[in-house]
Formats: sequence, structure tokens, C-alpha cells
Amino acid sequence: MFGFALDTGGEPEMITLIDHVNNLEGRYPITYKKVRLMNVHNTPTLVSAIKTSSEMYQNNGLVCRLDHENNIISSTFISSIKISKSKKGLILNGFVWTHPKGYQKAMDMKLNNEINEKNVWKKFQKDELQGWLAYALNTGKKPEKNRENITVRINGNDFHNLDGFFCTLGEEINGISGYFGRNLPALYDSLRGDFGVKSISELNWTNHMRSKVLLKSKFTKILEIFEDYSIKIVLN
Repeated sequence: MFGFALDTGGEPEMITLIDHVNNLEGRYPITYKKVRLMNVHNTPTLVSAIKTSSEMYQNNGLVCRLDHENNIISSTFISSIKISKSKKGLILNGFVWTHPKGYQKAMDMKLNNEINEKNVWKKFQKDELQGWLAYALNTGKKPEKNRENITVRINGNDFHNLDGFFCTLGEEINGISGYFGRNLPALYDSLRGDFGVKSISELNWTNHMRSKVLLKSKFTKILEIFEDYSIKIVLN
């Protein structure tokens, strides 16, 4: 279930519920696109609210993802909204702050209680893994406290690309749907703290030669980042 609220600077107030929303994901963080609303529960109120908003102030809104009790668990910001109709429902045209492909799939699995063990991300296609990592960052399991001087163990047989490495690393450090970076700059930031650990004493990487072949120059860059934090690296 989804809902729509105008962006008023305060707590979002749902104008209407929406059974499903298409085209919220995208390759670029901000892009102008058409967001399709399927089975809007209160179409007249939504149309009127957006029209009034465009006449009074900036026409911005939120498409909110709701849980089974209609609580907001995630939201997508849309600016400069214009509304139109199609044969299949309403369309919101505007600049959308998108999530990567795979994010909504992860949210569906969360709502259906399907994320209850490690490696659920392996059910995702290669081009959906950034969506999983965005989910892990925004709504995944959060560590209760920062640990110190931990040993991280990575097996090169557990992943097949760079995104898979970050999925594996996140769960190795922070458990089911854990996060610890989604690209090289984010890995560097994660090692500064506040992402489950204060410090890592050792990185133990088994079957590293397979990873070296797959990741190419990125493999060396990953090792350099860990070395910048004086982390002992053991390659097996």
C-alpha cells in the first residue's frame, strides 16, 4: 500500500491511499519522470490538493510506502508536480528523488517478512543489487552498538561482482540486511565509524584470487582503503 502527502515541512498527512505506484525507481538520483498511480482511493481529493498546492506554494509531495497498519516506512520526494490522467489511472509528472532498481522489491520482501536470514540479496538480479544496498542503508537492520577491533571474514566464492561484495560485507559486519558501504567512497565513510563498528583489526579474505579476477582494479582499491585504516589484511 502507498499514500500521497504534500510536502509542507511538517509530519506528512496522507491525502489518499494508493494500491500501487509504478516508476519510482531510476538510474539517476533525481530525474524528471512520470509516476503512475494505480487505484487511487480518493481521486477528487488528490487532484484538488495538488491543484491548490500549485496555486499557493511550491508544488512538492511525497509518495509514501506504508506498512500493513498504514504507517510510513519509506517515502519518495517529488517536486514541481503536475497531475494528469491516463486510461490506467493518474500520473504524477515531476522531478523524482528516486531509489535504485530493486529497492521496492526489498521493501515488498520486508513487508512480507521474507528478510529473516542472510543472503536474501542473492535472489536479486545484478542490476537490482544497488536497490538492496539502498534498502540496507535506509531501512535495514541497525547495529545496537559500535564494536571495536573485530575480525571481518570474506569468502570470494560468496559474490560475483562489486555490488555483491558490498552485500556480503554488510551482512558479515552487521548481520541480516546489514550495511557497510555501497561503493568505494561509502566504504571509506563506513570505516570512520557509526556503521556498526568503531574499528576493524583484521580483514581475512579467503578465495581472494577469484575476487581479484572479478573485481580487477577495484580489488586493489578495496585493500588500499582497509590499509588506510591500519587494518591487517590476510589473503588466502
